[in-house]
Amino acid sequence: MNIDHVTTMQRVGEVIRKPGHDKRLEFAWDESMNKDMQRDERGRVYALCADGEIQKIGGSQAKGGIAATYGAYFSGFAKGMSARTYCVWHYMTKCIAEGKKIEVYCVWAPLVEVTIPTMNSTITKEMPIDYHTIENAFVHEFVDKEGRFPYLNMQESGGRWQDTGLLEGYGGLWVPEEETT
Repeated sequence: MNIDHVTTMQRVGEVIRKPGHDKRLEFAWDESMNKDMQRDERGRVYALCADGEIQKIGGSQAKGGIAATYGAYFSGFAKGMSARTYCVWHYMTKCIAEGKKIEVYCVWAPLVEVTIPTMNSTITKEMPIDYHTIENAFVHEFVDKEGRFPYLNMQESGGRWQDTGLLEGYGGLWVPEEETT
């Protein structure tokens, strides 16, 4: 599915090779992504795209916002990196080396007003809805339209990272099955 099909996400930026580094990546931030949006800590759902085609739909509520969500992928290979993180990083670096444009789009969980009980009364607060609900809706809509999961959505599809070929260079380490999704 092409990202043009999605009308609710905002372009975060393009993933590029960090100047002077072979394996490090960084964002060329979209001009609309000010520092507050980059670090907005509400839960978020993102789409990783290669040449406009959605390859992964994911979600996060990591402190530090979308900048921190992708920060784990940007430092290059690091010992202790999960198979999932390594494979997504490897996919992005491979695509960039092939001249493909890697972009990230995002939607943030909307804030809702809720009444919360306290010990003796209630308080009203604004809080974001759980991003998992949004992520599941995106993935289900993708599957309904395409008849398959996005390429890098291994956990949802029941796929195995070993089958993608993206574990090449992982150091020949054996990866327990539960860490491959």
